[in-house]
Amino acid sequence: MSDERMLPRTPRQAAIDCAAVFAVMLAATLSFGPVFGGTAYLVAGLGGAILGIAVGVVTSLRPLRGWLMTAAGFVLALVVFGPALAVPRRTIAGVLPTLEGWRELLLGVVFSWKGLLTAEPPAEGFPSLLVVPFLTTLLCATIATVLALRLDRGAPFAMVPGVVALLVGIAFGTKIAFWPALLGALVAGVILAWCAWRRATWRTGLNEEVEVTNDSRFRVKARKQRARGAIAMIAGAMLVAGLVSIPVQPASRAVLRDAVEPPIELAEYPSPLAGFRSWHKSFEDDTLLTVSGMPEGSRLRLATFDHYDGTVFAVAGSQQSSGSGSFARIGDEVLVAQSGEPATVRVEVQDYSGIWVPDVGYLQSLAFEGERAAGLQGSLHYNGQTGTAIALDGLGAGDAYELQAIVPRQPSHEELEGVPITRVQVPEPAVVPDLLQAWVSEHGAGGQSAFENLETMLRLMNNGSFSHGLEGDIPSLAGHGAARIQDMFDQEVLLGDDEQYATAFALALSRINVPSRVVMGLYPDDGFSGGSEPVELTGSDVHAWVEVPFEGYGWVRFDPTPPEDNDEIQPEPEPQPEPKPQVLQPPQPPEEPAEMSPDTVADEGQEEDDEEPEDRSWVVWLWVAGGVLLLLLLLLLPFIVVGALKAARRKRRRRAERESDRLSGGWHEVVDEAVDLGLPVPAGVTRREVARAVADRYPRSRATDIGDFVDEGVFGPGEPDPADVDAFWLDVERSVQGMRAEATTRERLLGRLSMRSFARRRRERRRR
Repeated sequence: MSDERMLPRTPRQAAIDCAAVFAVMLAATLSFGPVFGGTAYLVAGLGGAILGIAVGVVTSLRPLRGWLMTAAGFVLALVVFGPALAVPRRTIAGVLPTLEGWRELLLGVVFSWKGLLTAEPPAEGFPSLLVVPFLTTLLCATIATVLALRLDRGAPFAMVPGVVALLVGIAFGTKIAFWPALLGALVAGVILAWCAWRRATWRTGLNEEVEVTNDSRFRVKARKQRARGAIAMIAGAMLVAGLVSIPVQPASRAVLRDAVEPPIELAEYPSPLAGFRSWHKSFEDDTLLTVSGMPEGSRLRLATFDHYDGTVFAVAGSQQSSGSGSFARIGDEVLVAQSGEPATVRVEVQDYSGIWVPDVGYLQSLAFEGERAAGLQGSLHYNGQTGTAIALDGLGAGDAYELQAIVPRQPSHEELEGVPITRVQVPEPAVVPDLLQAWVSEHGAGGQSAFENLETMLRLMNNGSFSHGLEGDIPSLAGHGAARIQDMFDQEVLLGDDEQYATAFALALSRINVPSRVVMGLYPDDGFSGGSEPVELTGSDVHAWVEVPFEGYGWVRFDPTPPEDNDEIQPEPEPQPEPKPQVLQPPQPPEEPAEMSPDTVADEGQEEDDEEPEDRSWVVWLWVAGGVLLLLLLLLLPFIVVGALKAARRKRRRRAERESDRLSGGWHEVVDEAVDLGLPVPAGVTRREVARAVADRYPRSRATDIGDFVDEGVFGPGEPDPADVDAFWLDVERSVQGMRAEATTRERLLGRLSMRSFARRRRERRRR
């Protein structure tokens, strides 16, 4: 990689080198397409590639050549242009960087990689995830350009960074690739064509340098043969690359996001179904939400549960096969595989509070409004399997949002006859009460099909009795644990509300091997009419139901809860004493379910926090200060690294075991300083000639006297005196300081970053 051994590059050749690097970086940028969507990733990726090529070209020019200068140029490009290309939302007019933009850029350098793996595609809407394609192409294009312009025979190594960038785009992408055959053929063709051309130009340069032959006909014939061979090799490689890329199907494509678990696990949070009764008791007539734009017959989903542990129905963790508790961040858009009716729904929050974001169908986008919009949008997560959204900042009064969704059509029971039930894996319930199992054996096993058994059990539950257990209702305990469900089936007539019936129906379906899940949501008693007029939803509109998957229809809802006017336990009491009616009477007063509500507990905690508000502004300033310090550290890092390397080298030379080696080390220290300051010291000449060249440029270096003293000490009859060597090193330090004083400010600055002396030493060792 030395300057002396490298053949000169013409501007035309350098332009071809840069074009080849850009073509490979274009393919690498396109590989990010499926995970980002839109066009912003193209701006970030191609912008980084252009900047990287520019840095590589500038730092390959002789005045600025050196890997430390390349590193400094890379950091400068990252800091100056990074905010506009990678985090444009944190800039002024999309161009001028801000402190917030720099902070987000620097944090993105560290955290955006995992953030991209845990984000729900398309990821274009996330503020800092564009750092991934920008930083990838900037770094790889910089290294590739430097290698392409500085290497001769080893030029093919310049394409390695481009291949790495392509692999990063594939690994951080999705199972769906962007035209894999086209990208494979493009990259293979460009790399092979460029490598063949570089080899030809290298051979031509050698021939011209040593004048191998003057036979122009021989040279033309050889050039044609090489061209034909190169074309055949390129065509074959492009064909093979394309054919190899075609069989890679999405199902067998391995990407990193498959091995990274999303950061949010809702299995660790309390189940909102445990506080179902509290909505009806405490918010029966209070407006929770005002909704407009709901399609006719649709429902507002709050949460979906498929894991029963014997105490509550909750979301399953990502370690479970269903993954209903695995939530990922979403950007401006969400990819939806389901078909149905598009809907635009607006939701205004009144008395509702909690992390669960009510939505409908399967989200395509969701945008918050109001003062808390930025925080809520940043904490928004979504589970595309269950159609459930959460905002970790928590919704509260005054919040509002608009969502666009696809609402699947709800088939009738007649349409479902004969339709196979989809065998979706859901977690097995930890406990199923014995009396419920006996009830299923009696009523859910005699049909001709699983759907017929489902309808039989559904009809029987619809004929049960309904009660919230509130004032004026038939006494009915809250909760849906195994003991409560056991007690429900220990009566002559089933009694409960949505919480108990939905739980019992889902558990019953599990006994006949029908997958199901429980959904908690809101809808008015008479259903949504499909108009655009706002509808106020109160606590009495909170419901629970069960969904079952069917081939061609997806998850279809069923309502096992009987009508609310079914409030009779028995037509008339039996004359003889029976213990069962006594069992139905709960202890007085009835248990209140409000204490089970996770939202109520959260509200109480919020009220306590509100009593003693804390000033958190120092956190913002801490982030700003940290970002500034990190920026300064990045700018000073090249000086620190080079300074540490040179200090270690100087220490090693000064503390050598032999005194003659200490003398030689001092001489090398003087020469290396001159080399780093920009003096072209000739190679392969005597110490006296080198000393004369250094002394001519830097008279205060006293290089001639130092060289003569070293010759006497090294080639003398014995080992030099240690005291004389210590004094000699003081002269070396004064010589170095003298050269720096005679150098210009620019030479001193570049000398601090220069690694030329290290390269010169490596070349000398190779010549030996």
